[in-house]
Parts: sequence; structure tokens; C-alpha cells
Amino acid sequence: MARAIVMPSLGMYTAEGKLVKWLKGGGARVEAGEPVVEIETEKAVYEVEAAVGGLLHQVAELGANLPVEALIGYILADGETPPSSVSDDGGKFLRAPLARATTSAAAMEPARGEVRASPIAKRLAAEHGIDLTRISGSGPGGRIVEADVRGAMAQAAVTPATVPYRIRARVPMAGMRATIAQRLRHSLATAASLTLTREIRAQILVSARTRLQEVLGMEISYDALFAKIFGVALREHPAFNSMIENDAILVLDEVNIGFAVAVPRGLMVPVIHNTDREPLSKIVAAVRELSGRALAGKLRPDDVTGGTASISNLGAYGVDAFTPILNPPQSSILGIGRITERAVVEGRAIVPAASCMLSLTFDHRVADGAPAAQLLDSVARGMTDSQFLEGLAKGG
Repeated sequence: MARAIVMPSLGMYTAEGKLVKWLKGGGARVEAGEPVVEIETEKAVYEVEAAVGGLLHQVAELGANLPVEALIGYILADGETPPSSVSDDGGKFLRAPLARATTSAAAMEPARGEVRASPIAKRLAAEHGIDLTRISGSGPGGRIVEADVRGAMAQAAVTPATVPYRIRARVPMAGMRATIAQRLRHSLATAASLTLTREIRAQILVSARTRLQEVLGMEISYDALFAKIFGVALREHPAFNSMIENDAILVLDEVNIGFAVAVPRGLMVPVIHNTDREPLSKIVAAVRELSGRALAGKLRPDDVTGGTASISNLGAYGVDAFTPILNPPQSSILGIGRITERAVVEGRAIVPAASCMLSLTFDHRVADGAPAAQLLDSVARGMTDSQFLEGLAKGG
């Protein structure tokens, strides 16, 4: 049976991608896991792999702008013919531009007077009376996307007469920045977010990290430690390792922690799978590799999908505490501030001691404040329990 290749979901900040290169020709034999096509988004270029082995049948053409789940092609068995139309797959996949035997450059150009815009952008423009011919598109090939229309709507609502300031620059809310804004607005609008904050003594964590580095013979980032500790805590409190689907709470059976990485054009959240069960050494290696790929713009689809909860560590930027925003559809995110010396009370004396602020944001729809406080307490205990921390060197 023909196995469809579709545009993957590339994380919370990507709605569509552009097909920029076929890595295998039509009819070529491919192996399972072999990259067959390159997809370009606002953030990076991704390789999409074949899920099974077989013969490649190309469907989407070069330059096509593909929404998530759009049909790219098929992997066929020997002697198998591809479905005759997109509807043959039962309507499971969205329609994508179909490849043609010959395509001239002129045929790829829009007709005179035609505006290249996504369906969402066209609908939004029609609803709000926005003239698409006066908008410059930020999508691939100059295509107008939703963010461009929303930027035009904002400019129409805020005219120079209503802004009595000298403006240094007017920066369109477009591309990755617009997608981030849209998803975070969606998170705030749909989830019942609540944040709990507490301070922990961090000296045990700092000392344990030093000893773990000596035992494992590798540099250990705090992100790796935080991801492991949060993963173990979520295994103990599974209500917060969940997501909401319609009227049901889906409690998930795997703990995959995403960690925020600042990149030049915004934010990426690569995912460490089975964080609660994988040994610390493997998590350290994963954080190093995924961070490097994120900064180089080389993340793969599997690197940014499947997250069940997230961490955001702003300690390196001198931040003490903050309110992290949920990464939809996840139900929890742990924010970590900087580790620094503060004045604390010991007995009757005030002494300096390393401390750190933890901020847990959770979706109040999946659980209440008391269970969330228990989750945060488990995280705090994990960061201050020397026996637990040093046990991580043994693969715990």
C-alpha cells in the first residue's frame, strides 16, 4: 500500500514550509529513514525522511508552499501505482500543488493582477477590508501570509495621527516573530495558566554538578540537569504531563522535555525524548547536539516534535525569576532563574548562600494549585538532594 509523505509539524512556531529540494529523483529506491526532501521554514531547512523503504513518487513540486499535513509524495512498493488523485487517500491529507511533467518559469508566475497569498491570508483580508495588492509578502517567493495581513491590520488601526511619538522604525510583525506571537496569544487565550514560584538553596546542585562532571568525564550543562530533574518529577506527578483534546485530558505515557534555545530570529524548542528514563550522560549529549543544530538552523522535524512539557532557563541572562508561558498543547513549563548568592537566614545569623528561583506555569484545567505545588516541591527536592543527584551518574 502506498505510504504518504506529508509536511510534518515542525514545532509550535511553524505552520507551513516551502519545498526547496528533492534529495532523490522520482522513481528512485529509498530506504526507511533516508532523507528524501528538504523543507524550508522561517527558521531553518529540514530534511524529511522516508518512513518505509520503497520507490519514491513525487507529488508536490519545487517551490510549493505546504501547510502541515499537506501531501508531498508517496513511497510505493515494487509494481505499485500511486493513487490517481489526492482524494484516493481517504481525504486524510490536505491538497498540495501537484507535480507536472513540464513546468515553464512563466507558468509558475502568478497571472497579471493575481495576488499570491495563502487561503488564511485571503480570508482574513476579506473579513477586515485589507487590500492585498498593497501588502508585501514575507512568505516564500513573496507570498502573503497571515502575519502580513495582521501587520497591515495593525498599521491601519494605528495611524500616525494616533501615535504622537517619533518613530525610529516600523518593523512588520512577520515571519517567525509573528508566528511566535500568534501561538503565545493562543496559549494565553485558551489555557487557564497559573504560575507558582519558590526559591531553593542551590549549593548542593552546584557541588553535585561538579562531582558528576568528574565522574562522567564530560561537561554537564544546567539545562541537562534541569531537564532530567523535571522529567523525573513529572513521572511522579503525571497529571501535569498531559494535554487537553476537546473535552478530555490526555495523560501521556512518555515524558519528553523541550528546552528553549534562543536563536538569532527568535526561539526554538528542541525535545529530549524519554527524559525521565534516559541516563544523564545521554541527556547531556542530546542537549549539546540539539542546541548546536538549533543555532546552526539544522534541526530535523523529529528534533522539535513530541514534547510533553518544557523548561526555560534564563539564568545565563541574569534573570532572577519570570513567568514562563505554556508551550501549547502542553500543560506545564518550568522556568529557572540564575543561580546566585543571596542573603539567607541560618539559625540566628544572616549568611550568603547560593540560591535559585523556580517558576512553574501549569494549565489549571488539568489540575489544581495543591498538586502543582507538590510537583514543584518534587523538582525542588530533586535539586537539593545530594544522594539523588549523585545517583544520576549511575544512569538513574
